[in-house]
Amino acid sequence: MKQAQVSKPFPPPFYSCGGFKTRYQEELNRFQTPFGRRFMVTSIICLFGLMPFISNDYILHLLNIICIYAIVGVGLNILTGYTGQLSLGHGAFFGIGAYTGALLAAKAGLPFFIVIPIAGIAASMIGSIFALPAVRLKPIYLPTATLAGQFIVEYILLHWDSLTGGSKGLAIPAPTLAGLNLGGNLSLFYITAICLLLLAWLTNNLLRSKIGRAFLAIRQNERAASAMGIEIFPLKLLAFSVSSFFAGVGGALFAYNTGTITPTLFNLTLSMEFFAVIIIGGIGSISGSMVGALVIVSLNEILTFFTGYFMGEGMPLMSLHEFLLGLVIVMFMIFKPEGLARIWRDIKRGFRRWPFS
Repeated sequence: MKQAQVSKPFPPPFYSCGGFKTRYQEELNRFQTPFGRRFMVTSIICLFGLMPFISNDYILHLLNIICIYAIVGVGLNILTGYTGQLSLGHGAFFGIGAYTGALLAAKAGLPFFIVIPIAGIAASMIGSIFALPAVRLKPIYLPTATLAGQFIVEYILLHWDSLTGGSKGLAIPAPTLAGLNLGGNLSLFYITAICLLLLAWLTNNLLRSKIGRAFLAIRQNERAASAMGIEIFPLKLLAFSVSSFFAGVGGALFAYNTGTITPTLFNLTLSMEFFAVIIIGGIGSISGSMVGALVIVSLNEILTFFTGYFMGEGMPLMSLHEFLLGLVIVMFMIFKPEGLARIWRDIKRGFRRWPFS
């Protein structure tokens, strides 16, 4: 009798035409091929080694803002993309992190590596207070509570003059480490990019854990998840706390990058920008949050560039910004609800199955 022929596996950098997995570990791998791992390492080396030295201060400043928006987007994706809860007040929690960082750095004199996590914890605690009564109820009440929190925090930041400086704002000193001034755009880029990579790595680990799988179960069907023994309320509150922590960290980094903060920066429009980050990049995608941050920051800069023209035509820039922001959100929700991350996945899938696709 002839022995059954054993098919040879595909070369390591390539996929087979189907997704044949025989172990759970294969499903949990961060990289399905060695090419993905090499691509990530190469990208990080280029990001840290080449980009800062071929870019001017303006580009570095934009990169810092993109990284900050990406941090908030990753946190918001934990809440919305992976747990299915909606927040309309992340601009307020972003502001709490910014003011907490500014107060700790300016008045307490704490170093930046202590200020940043404390700012995240402060935003997480205050955000949980707003979410605590809402996560027990139907999903519509959580966005309502966060929207109320947005206006409450904005009012407090504007009128508590003795603490926040009111409309005059609050200045934050440049970060230092061992006597070295890290206030330059290049130094701030390294700090911000390292925070982004660290938080993205922690998010990836969280989503691959038991808690992350419970988040996904809650997003799909709360009743079915509860029937399986998943504690809905603590996990929804945990997701909101983690998401608010990311917003607070981003706010503290934003305060260091701008040097001076005012309450008008943390309004409802900013919350809509963060929501647009995950809509454009892709709900439920870590890399999509980074792409969405790139698109939103670029859109803001384009609008700023054309400020003179539109102001001359009698159209206020703020109205145009809100109009385009709402238009982009609506267009993506209608025509590309899975965001730009889906386009990238389709491209990769086409290469995997070429020439049989």
